[in-house]
Amino acid sequence: MDSYVKKFPKTSDFECNNFFKGYYLSDGKLGIEVDYIDMMTGHEFYQTESESIHIYYILEGNGKANINDTIYDIESGDTIEIPVNTEFAFKGKLKMIEIMNPPFNPNTHIDTRKNDL
Repeated sequence: MDSYVKKFPKTSDFECNNFFKGYYLSDGKLGIEVDYIDMMTGHEFYQTESESIHIYYILEGNGKANINDTIYDIESGDTIEIPVNTEFAFKGKLKMIEIMNPPFNPNTHIDTRKNDL
């Protein structure tokens, strides 16, 4: 039987060098992916997704987001919506919840260029 309550993972499920660590909060069975992201410095690269939308809710911290060549100051309490085929990157020390619909697929994820924020 599946559990309706998930416990926070003890170790990260994915990470990118010293840029961020991620923890799966859902298994994707409902058609969405929910992750906790502990961003130490920001993304290493700008990225786009050809299939998934991203919604981020900033739990704590502050930084910058570059979304389609517009720079935004971001902070705790902000919600960021990234449509399909939109280039973006974050910079800063942030703790956030990420929702992806549909769940992450490495075949539709593209790193476009080095993060220059």
